Order: sequence, then structure tokens, then C-alpha cells
Amino acid sequence: MAYEPKFRRSTTRRPNREDTYVRSCIQRFKDRFYREYLWYTALETDLLFFVVCDVLFLTQVKGMSKESFSLLTFLSLAFSLIIQYPLLRFINRVGNKTAVRTGSVVFALSAVCITFAPGFITVLIGGFLKCIGHTLNAMGTAILKNRLTTEHREDRFVSYQSDANAATSLIMMLTSLLCLPLFTLNEYLPMVACIVLSLVGIVFAFLISHDDDSAQEINLAPNLKQSAKRQRNVWNSLNILLFASFAIFCALTGTGLSYAKLNFQQYLINQDPEYIMMLLSVITTVVYLIRIVSNMAMRKAYGKVKNRVAIFVSILLAAGLVMQTLPWFSFTGDTIAFLCIGYLLMAFVRDPYITLIRHISLEDDDKARQQSMLITLNGAQKAGSLILSAVATLMLNHWDVLSVMILMTALAMVTIVLCVLIIRKYQQTS
Repeated sequence: MAYEPKFRRSTTRRPNREDTYVRSCIQRFKDRFYREYLWYTALETDLLFFVVCDVLFLTQVKGMSKESFSLLTFLSLAFSLIIQYPLLRFINRVGNKTAVRTGSVVFALSAVCITFAPGFITVLIGGFLKCIGHTLNAMGTAILKNRLTTEHREDRFVSYQSDANAATSLIMMLTSLLCLPLFTLNEYLPMVACIVLSLVGIVFAFLISHDDDSAQEINLAPNLKQSAKRQRNVWNSLNILLFASFAIFCALTGTGLSYAKLNFQQYLINQDPEYIMMLLSVITTVVYLIRIVSNMAMRKAYGKVKNRVAIFVSILLAAGLVMQTLPWFSFTGDTIAFLCIGYLLMAFVRDPYITLIRHISLEDDDKARQQSMLITLNGAQKAGSLILSAVATLMLNHWDVLSVMILMTALAMVTIVLCVLIIRKYQQTS
């Protein structure tokens, strides 16, 4: 009688990490809402093409002076802050569905105004419409969260939003590469493409908001006073920390990147201008790739350490700013490397941090409070950028750009402390 081993070695191959990741991607792409949300986020995050050629188009095509462009930027930012509360009241009344649909239409109208503007006032109106559309489109995040919660898949929010951010970076990179050839053919072609993509974005805004019922839930509140009381409840100690941290972090990784570019030019002032422009162009292109990688890394990191990712990215931001500042104190042969790595680190951490803070802020299932949190976060982001820009402008009138970089580094250290406090508070309340 032949001997038969008691245990036989399995002939089936265990799936490795690559196979698991591929299957996970395929599974997500089978979800129609997932595909629609990717396109919506990519097309409605900003005015594609215009975000690349805004300075060039407004100054060379529309004949706007640099002073007028600076005034346009300031007035648009100030208007965005003023309009936050009225827009919140509007969103409370109409719900997330109407908000994102209206936002996508207003976004397209802003592109039309800017493209065919006969003068400064029309461009300014287009800038105001862009601010309104951007605020209303922020409700798309709430639609994603509520959709996943309804399907008992709320743990996938960070994964879905990170993929959407990566898709946005990819589309922005492609449009930045196409912008110059289109502008060379005809100076209006990039803006025509912007209008077309904005119109496509309207379609996806209607698709993702088809099943949203936030307006009905909010209107079921016994009375308006109770609804207002629920909204005021967002001002607790945890949320105040969230708003402060979000304002500082977004200012450093948004407006702060402009001063990091200025730091490049100031430190390398004795270098060939063409070399500096080539270096900045390459880095700007690499930034989009870095953002894609950072969003993919966010999915992995969140699965392991959850909300503590906020502490890690704030440390990376501080490290990036230190690298931007260090060459001023000690010259080495690796100066360019320090400046480049510091700049890329600042770009690397932006999307993961924003995704995580929005995830924490949407933990409450109450639709009215979700809307209040998103609008307040948006207002905090605008306020942080405005304050940093104003303070940096005053400092540059008396000192060089190094003083601004030192200030930004100190603010990054404050962000680390705030993130630690946020995680502790969140763990206590959850």
C-alpha cells in the first residue's frame, strides 16, 4: 500500500501585495459612483488650463497690469471670506445636491466671464463667481462621505478621496503640458478648453448628486432655532484646533509655495536666469507626480496608523521648510538639492493632510453640521492664506525672503503641536 502523506503542500499560490492592490483597484472601478466622483473632483477642483496660464492670459491677452492682477487676487480672496456664511445658509436650505450642481454651473460661468471679459470689472466678476463655485463644490466631499456611510463603507472615505486627489493631479499635469502648445496655436485655446471641461464637470456634478437627500433631512428639524443650535455646536475645542491647524497648514502649503519659489530665485540670484527658470519649470512638473505619489501613499499609511498620519505629514512639512531655510546659514555643494527636496516635501504633504482633516470633520452624521464644518474649513483656509500673504508682504518691505521662510518654519512647528492635540482630543471623544 502506497504511503500517503498526512499533510499535502498546497499548490495554490498565495496572493502577494501587488495582486491584492490590483484586485482592490479593479473592485473600486466597478463602482459607478467611484468613477463619477473621480471625474467630478478632477474637473471641479479648479478651472483647468486657467490655473496654469492665469498670469500669462490676464497680463498678455487681457492687458492687465501686475498691480491689477495683484488687486484681483486680493479682492477675490476677500470676497471669498465674506461670502462664506451667506453660502452656508444657502446650502442649508437647498442641500448638497443643489449646492454642487449650482457650484458646477457657476464655475463654468466664471470661465466664460474671464475668457470673454472686455475689462477688469468683468474679470473681477468672473473671479467672484469662481470663489462661489469653489465653495459650493466643497459639498461634493460631504456627498461622498454620506454615500459611503449609507452603504456602510465609511472606512473607505480616505481611500476614495485620495484616489480622487491623485486623479486631479494627473489631469492637472496633463493640462499643464498641453497649455503651452495650445497657447502657441491661439492665445484663447486654453480658455476654450477650460470652458469645455467645465461643462463636462456639470454633467458629473449631476451624476454624483443624484441620490443625495441632505435637504430633506435638514428640513425635518423641528424648527430653525434647533438647526442653528446644531450648527453652533461645531465650535468645540476639537474643532477649533482643526480650524486653526487647517488654516496654518493650507497657508503654508498653498501661499507658502509661492514664497518658496521666491526663496529659490533670491538665493540663486547670481545664477543664470534661464537656469533658474528651467529648474523651477522642472520642479513644477514634478510636483504633480509627487502629489499623485503622496495620495497613493496616503491610502497605505492611513490603513496602518489611521489619523496619526496628520502628525507625520506636519513633521514632513516642517522638515521641508527647514531645508528651504538651511542653505542661507551654511553653503554646501548640495544647496540645490536641499531647496528642491524642501519644496517637493511641501507639495507632498498637502493633499494627505486636507483629506484627513476633512475625514475627521465629517465624522458627525448630522448633515447640517457637516455643511458647517466644510464651509468653516474653507473659510479658515482662505483666512490663513490672506493673513500669511499680508504678513509676508509687510516683512518683505523691511527684510529679505529669509525672514518669511523663518516665520513659515515656526508656524510649521506650531502645526505639529496642534496635530498632536487634535489626535489626543479625537481619541478622547471617539
